[in-house]
Amino acid sequence: MEYMRRIRRIEAGSYYSYLTEGCRLCRKGAKLVLFVTGECPNTCFYCPISEDRQRKDVIFANERPVRDIEDIVEEVLLMDAEGAAITGGEPLIKLERVEEFISLFSKANMHTHLYTSIPASQRVIERLAKAGLDELRFHPPLLENSQVYEEPLKLAIKAGIEAGFEIPALKFEERLVEIANRYGAFFNVNELEFSASNFDEMQREGFEIGDFYEAKGSREIAEKYAEVVDKFHFCSVLFKDKAQMRRRLIRMAFNHPDFYKVTNEGTIICGVAEGDERALRKVLNLLDYMGEEYVKMDGRVEFSANLAEYLVERIRKIRQDLKDLDVEIGIVERYPTYTRIVVEKTVLE
Repeated sequence: MEYMRRIRRIEAGSYYSYLTEGCRLCRKGAKLVLFVTGECPNTCFYCPISEDRQRKDVIFANERPVRDIEDIVEEVLLMDAEGAAITGGEPLIKLERVEEFISLFSKANMHTHLYTSIPASQRVIERLAKAGLDELRFHPPLLENSQVYEEPLKLAIKAGIEAGFEIPALKFEERLVEIANRYGAFFNVNELEFSASNFDEMQREGFEIGDFYEAKGSREIAEKYAEVVDKFHFCSVLFKDKAQMRRRLIRMAFNHPDFYKVTNEGTIICGVAEGDERALRKVLNLLDYMGEEYVKMDGRVEFSANLAEYLVERIRKIRQDLKDLDVEIGIVERYPTYTRIVVEKTVLE
């Protein structure tokens, strides 16, 4: 087939004939995901947003809840972010908030792309361009009323913003293809994905779940687009997990202190002591005496996994004199993210 000669296949079943700068940075794991609100005027049955965010006006930088700009800055530094993906909900219903964030990233020389289901007006697009938006990705809800996105697409390109479509592989919509090809716009297709929040609705609509939570048949829909779209990119569910997410975790892991061991999957391994403040003070005193590096958190201290066995022996001796000392020492493997989700924990007796 002619289209196959221009397609480049990459990790985990993804392929493309064209990648935007936003996609290149995502592939590197270098894009911060800024969730600016869970509010949205649409009710797409395939929306994968978790219940703790859906329909709620909340802000997250990756997994970190955002209370002020400093929370975003901390997350940017933690992952050495080179760009930001602004998403929701529907970001443009919080336009002033979005403008503030785009300006912040632009001043830091970070590439910014934004997802929206709104066929933005000229005024809105001009404001986004002025704030410094680099890339605009339109998503027609349910892939309907495609024609209303033609004018916003033209306006965005004219304003110096790279624009195109990003859609789930829900169905083949010829009108979208015509618009994209006419204006030289990019066309990103994501494999349709099951999540905890959309599972029931997806099943009610007749979709079946595959081995990696992908909807069976969505890959075949993506291939139909690949045959006719000039600037095409297909992103698989597996790619988002095994390549994009893994690389982001690795970037974050290596920004932790050197005593953390980084695994090939981007998790970190360390020793941990958990207990009340009095007990942890004893652990901190030992670590300070030994000149060892550690990180203190609420109710816990993390340090090199190599120290765990030694600290257990020292704590046993201390307990002989302080019978009520309540501390647990172990080795833990966890994610290097704000949520610190534990993969595995071994308690040392």
